[in-house]
This record gives sequence, C-alpha cells and structure tokens, in this order.
Amino acid sequence: MLQFKSALAPYAVGRRVDSEEWNTITRTYEAADSIVRLGFGQPVKHGTGPHTCNDMIATTGQNFLGITEAMPNLPRSGDGYARYDNVPICEWGVIAVETEGNLVKGGVARWNSATKKWTAAAQSATVVTIPGTTFEETATAPGIGAIRLRRPNPALTIAT
Repeated sequence: MLQFKSALAPYAVGRRVDSEEWNTITRTYEAADSIVRLGFGQPVKHGTGPHTCNDMIATTGQNFLGITEAMPNLPRSGDGYARYDNVPICEWGVIAVETEGNLVKGGVARWNSATKKWTAAAQSATVVTIPGTTFEETATAPGIGAIRLRRPNPALTIAT
C-alpha cells in the first residue's frame, strides 16, 4: 500500500526556496584539510586560486562569494563537499539554510562559525554579518529557514 507523509518539509537545506530569479556559479573547494566537509547552505569566500572557494570563518576582511547549494547526488542533511569538489554557489536568490534562535522576517542574517548555522544573534567573535542577507520568514525555534541573498558587490568584505 502506498503511503504519503502527512507533513512534508517546505524545502531542504541548500535548495532554492522558490522560482524567483537567482544566479548560481561553480567554484572548486580548496579546503586546507582533506577531511573537512563544506556543508549545504553555508557562506563561502573567494579562495586563493582562480575559480576557487573556501569556508567563511568569523574574522573580518573576507570577500563573501555566496551560499552553497545542495547537489542532487548529495541529497541528505549532513552531506557536504570534499576538497577539490565543484561547489554550486548561490550568488543571489532565496535559499534554505539551517538556523538557530528567533528570527524575524527582513532581519539581518548572520553566520555563526562555531555552530555552522545562520542566526539573528548579535555580532561576536564567532558570529559575523554576511553582506546582502536577510531572513525571509519569522521563526521562534531552530530548524530550516529561508534566506534572501541580494547580489552583493564583489568587493564587499565582512565588516566588524
């Protein structure tokens, strides 16, 4: 007998939320460590080589590139990109990400490099504001939420 879930999730981490205009680029993940995985829905910065990307960490002066998208061949939560993988990166659009804490629609989205989740918490040693990102919905609990990424100026860096 065929059974259906009664409550399907509206979207998955690293997937586009709707059919609004969007742009995706591809870069090679240049992790310093071959064991480290780059997750879906995470911000990335320009790498040191041409057409490369790397993890965002909570420091200033990094050039934000975009948010990682999920690949069809890596569909499950917890999957990620290994060193030298091609990584699809959302430059602008609405994308689903892992969140923590209370979120307000239109509020500034920040990245917590310690928990690897998006948050509305104040900027700190591990929490940085990512240029051009805002929350697309209000939420009162951690989970999966949507972020609107407006195409940032490529010269923008993470501010203090």
